[in-house]
Amino acid sequence: MLALAPAGPTSPASAEPPAGYYDSAEGLTGAALEAELHDIVSAGVTTLTYSEVWDGLQQTDADPDDPSSVVLFYQGTAHPASDHGGGVDQWNREHLWAQSHGDFGTSPGPGTDLHHLRPTDVTVNSARGNLDFDEGGTENAEAPGNYRDGDSWEPRDADKGDVARAILYMSMRYEGDDGWPDLEVDDATGGSGPRHGRLSTLLGWNAADPPSAFEQHRNDVVFELQGNRNPFIDHPEWADEIWG
Repeated sequence: MLALAPAGPTSPASAEPPAGYYDSAEGLTGAALEAELHDIVSAGVTTLTYSEVWDGLQQTDADPDDPSSVVLFYQGTAHPASDHGGGVDQWNREHLWAQSHGDFGTSPGPGTDLHHLRPTDVTVNSARGNLDFDEGGTENAEAPGNYRDGDSWEPRDADKGDVARAILYMSMRYEGDDGWPDLEVDDATGGSGPRHGRLSTLLGWNAADPPSAFEQHRNDVVFELQGNRNPFIDHPEWADEIWG
């Protein structure tokens, strides 16, 4: 099990990568940039078990005002960190890149990668299901600001950039060279296979909702626990350099 950090405020301490972390990617664009970032974030990674994810999320998503609580994704509300599981009104582990979009399940690897796992209310998680991300639909009564239609889920405005950068990270990180499926972001919704959309919408969200202090600090904590960073939090402009 992961060792929980001592209780304390989770204000961003640095939100900066280690010196030289991205040096080999500087000046690259397009497929060359994506390939180099893949190599950077695939080196020296600590792979968590699915049980360790419970402890990890209590650190990555701790409430800055109360470290005994986590901030629920899609809602932005605090919930006791210890109250997790499968019961109604507990929190569980939301895979932003849906497990069925690649059939990777919860085995160590993409199914336990903290960069796309977030604590969510159980029934809100169920409402999102395995939908792609796009705009439109009917508002979720339990999570105002989130919308669902037949083939997509639209998160509230404060989470749109977080979703985009997590999905883009997964597409860049898992390229089929490590025994896991080659995950690819695309511009469709309602598709099948190891693909997730909608790319054009995600790029818009990345630009409209830049990384918050919470998201930047979260990237630092994931780096401490897992040994790699999400480059699109450190350099949001790289998303357009690759997919724009």
